[in-house]
Amino acid sequence: MRTTIDLPDPLMKKAKMKAIERGVTLKELFTEMLENELQEPTEIKTEAPWKALHGKGSTSGLQPDDTPFDDYSGPDWLQSVQVNEPD
Repeated sequence: MRTTIDLPDPLMKKAKMKAIERGVTLKELFTEMLENELQEPTEIKTEAPWKALHGKGSTSGLQPDDTPFDDYSGPDWLQSVQVNEPD
C-alpha cells in the first residue's frame, strides 16, 4: 500500500542514515520498525528469576539481617579515604 506522511527533516535524515548503515532501503527500514512497534508484547514474567534459586547454594542458611562483615578482620578501607575539608 502506498501512503504519504510528513516527517520532520532531522528525523528523515536520521532514518536515511540508519538505512544506509544497515544496507537497506527506507521502505525496508520503515516496514521493519513498524512491525517491531506493532507486534504484540512478549509474555512478561511476573516472578523474579532469582526465586528459582531459593534454598539452593551456600546462602541457603542466611537470614535477612545476616552480614558477611560481622567477623571481618581485613584492612579497613576507610583509613585510606581522604576527605579534603576547607580550613
